[in-house]
Amino acid sequence: MLRFHARTDVGLKRKHNEDSLLASEEHGVFVVADGVGGRQAGELASAITVNTFQSYAPKLRASVETFAANPSKTTRNAVLSLLDAVSNAASKRVYEAAAATGRQGMTTTLVAGVVGGGGAFLVHVGDSRCYLVRKGELRQLTEDHSMVNELIRTGSMTQEEAATSRYRNVITRAIGLYPTAKTDTLFVELLPHDRLLLCSDGLTDMVRPEGILERMEETGVSSAVDRLIQAALDGGGKDNVTVIAIEPEASLEPDAVAARASVMETLFLFADLPFHARLRVGRIVGERHVAAGDVIVTAGSAGDEMYVVVQGGVSVRLDGTEVARLGVGEHFGELALVDQEPRSADIVAIGPGFLLTIDRAAFREFCTQEPTLGNQMMWKLAHTLGQRLRGANALLKG
Repeated sequence: MLRFHARTDVGLKRKHNEDSLLASEEHGVFVVADGVGGRQAGELASAITVNTFQSYAPKLRASVETFAANPSKTTRNAVLSLLDAVSNAASKRVYEAAAATGRQGMTTTLVAGVVGGGGAFLVHVGDSRCYLVRKGELRQLTEDHSMVNELIRTGSMTQEEAATSRYRNVITRAIGLYPTAKTDTLFVELLPHDRLLLCSDGLTDMVRPEGILERMEETGVSSAVDRLIQAALDGGGKDNVTVIAIEPEASLEPDAVAARASVMETLFLFADLPFHARLRVGRIVGERHVAAGDVIVTAGSAGDEMYVVVQGGVSVRLDGTEVARLGVGEHFGELALVDQEPRSADIVAIGPGFLLTIDRAAFREFCTQEPTLGNQMMWKLAHTLGQRLRGANALLKG
């Protein structure tokens, strides 16, 4: 059963609330938009954005239900693509409204989610945030599109310096700044007892992460929201504050969810990436279930996918003779990410199992769209292939 509570407060320093929210139980759509541009302009930008999502809510719900009936990379990414399209529709409407009313420069942040099918589909622009509370930990699912965050990422500023910087509220992406918006989209599978938090920076500027976690672990989501807003007011209430706490229905296969998450954390391509970055990369990852004896790869055939074992195991065979076995967390076929040369061995499933797949085209497209993350993964791939080559040379010399 889906439980949630949503609330917005003007705070203690401002006369007007430029935040807007949407909490649609019927469609499982939740939105927080923090307007920028001063009195009326910010209110209008955030309201247009929320209204856009409200008008698309039935279509978003239908897309999630399609995913729930047939979970796959295709149906999952269709929801994410729709969230991106709705965000861009909102950006166009805000931009046009600003031009028509002489309010050029009015914009809004956005964090929105659609919950269903055992997961949460998220879209994000600006510095409003989404958090996941899981097993006593608070994980930030979104990465701020802000000047100080860029400076932190490049090592030009520390977290402590960012907290007092005059630029801490300068955002680098926004809805309405242009007719189109560059969004981050991601999908997170949910485990029993997980909670989601969507909020504006009126909360995160006033309450430290440990304080957010403490209140999000309240028995009821209503109490959690009330305590979070009160904490923001107690901290100074310098901005409007908007909070949505959600206790969604979890996946029906928690063991499989945990296994996939574990593999994503340890796979060489994604190791050391922040949690929110792994979730964004997740859109290029597919899934394949196998039965005992299934031939996954045939020697001599061209391949375009890399595979990672999540459950079960596989046998590596040369001319019918087993030369190795690979288990959970191990991978094969990584060369397919860089070329189309024939496979060197047969790979056969030992028993029932489950694999993650990454195909070359999706990998290259992601590296183009997100060059910072793409460069990190390309270096990791080059390092791994280099290790394999050095190992092969050592065997030849031996």
